[in-house]
Amino acid sequence: MDYKDKFKGIFYGVVDIVSLIDTDYTILMVNKAYENLLNKSADECIGNKCYAIVRNRHEPCEDCPLLHSWVGNDPAEKLVISLGNDEVLITRHPIYDDHGALQGVFEIGRVITGELKMQQEIQHQGRLKIMGELASSIVHEIKNHLAGIGLMTVSVMERLNQKDALYQDLDSILHEVHRLEGLLESLMNFAKPSPFVIKKAHIHQPLDNTLSLLSKKLSSGRIKIRKIYDPKAPKVMIDSAKMQQVFFNILLNSIAAMPGGGEITVQTALLPAGEPAAGQGQRVQVIIQDNGVGIKEEDLPYVFDPFFSKSSQGTGLGLSIAFKIIELHHGSISIQSQEGKGTTVRITIPACS
Repeated sequence: MDYKDKFKGIFYGVVDIVSLIDTDYTILMVNKAYENLLNKSADECIGNKCYAIVRNRHEPCEDCPLLHSWVGNDPAEKLVISLGNDEVLITRHPIYDDHGALQGVFEIGRVITGELKMQQEIQHQGRLKIMGELASSIVHEIKNHLAGIGLMTVSVMERLNQKDALYQDLDSILHEVHRLEGLLESLMNFAKPSPFVIKKAHIHQPLDNTLSLLSKKLSSGRIKIRKIYDPKAPKVMIDSAKMQQVFFNILLNSIAAMPGGGEITVQTALLPAGEPAAGQGQRVQVIIQDNGVGIKEEDLPYVFDPFFSKSSQGTGLGLSIAFKIIELHHGSISIQSQEGKGTTVRITIPACS
């Protein structure tokens, strides 16, 4: 086709992802960035259908936006597609000959995974700030009223026989008062964490302490623990009690996700300096992986949000508190999950120099 020659110079000089597709979905040209993204050579791509190369399909995608470009007169259209672990912003330009007949589509793509993650992080931080301010302004007021309810309830109970039906009703009220006080305490810890006591320690210490505390719960739930500790992992500067709270919250979620039993793998590793996940210096990584029910894909962006919980028993603050604690340790925490297969939580903390 004559118009291909017009774009050859552009194709091989552009650092973004570039391709040219015919009206029958056949790939005519690709540049080096396209090859690198899909991990396929130009010879593997050219002459084959785009839906086969990109999506591994045998027919065009039902919602293929290319169809819109081909039947309309829009000068360009933009959309975001997922390719493996990357999100790619695609701009498509229909190409017409001198008589106005459609000849193909010129595509330019740019990986925006990092930009999207940054936007999500900014949104998440905004939600945390709002919830923290809201919590600190109302918790004390509610706690005062709850304390009054609790004292009055106890006062009435002291005048009754324990076998009295009213006594049992009041005991239920008192139980709920204590439960709400615990919820408010969690909310206060989230809104205004207590001061940190930072000391040099091995990350294995709070991990083992947490596993010891949960040993009976793990045993009764028929859950096995597999520990893979890196003996070369150096010490880290942490508040051991706060880190124990992080591991406790994560492991409780794993236990709840395996009502019929299962296995939790707790692994540590030293990330050398210079690796992307390690930033500028060495970091110690903790991986907690279960084979439970997993998390729905649409729920994953919200798991660190305050009060987000799919459990009737949970407060929705466990992971929010964990996120904040790790952040204050200058670390990072991420979650990967697949519904029906399990969840993996990764935590990284700067290692002591």
